[in-house]
Amino acid sequence: MLHVHGNGQAERLPLNLSVWVLASVWRGFELPYGLYGTVMVTGPQSEALDADLVAEVQAVCKAVAEVRAEWQDRPPVGENAARAELLATGRHARDALRAATA
Repeated sequence: MLHVHGNGQAERLPLNLSVWVLASVWRGFELPYGLYGTVMVTGPQSEALDADLVAEVQAVCKAVAEVRAEWQDRPPVGENAARAELLATGRHARDALRAATA
């Protein structure tokens, strides 16, 4: 479960690319809207996440941060390419983690 700021875009909070990628990967499709500001990830009824989900959140967020760091030297060709690269990287990070624990 993701707890997002309900008015983040209007309040000009920063786009949270890591959580947008995480939510898109978990949903299985690219979310057509952004997620802004700080986001809290919890289990059902705000319970703590199990260790496997914590690892997924961390792996996807780390992968997104690495891609964004690479963009300092190799900017994406455009917005569509940037979104595609982030989503592919997020899926790969999640899938690699799941394969390692299977």
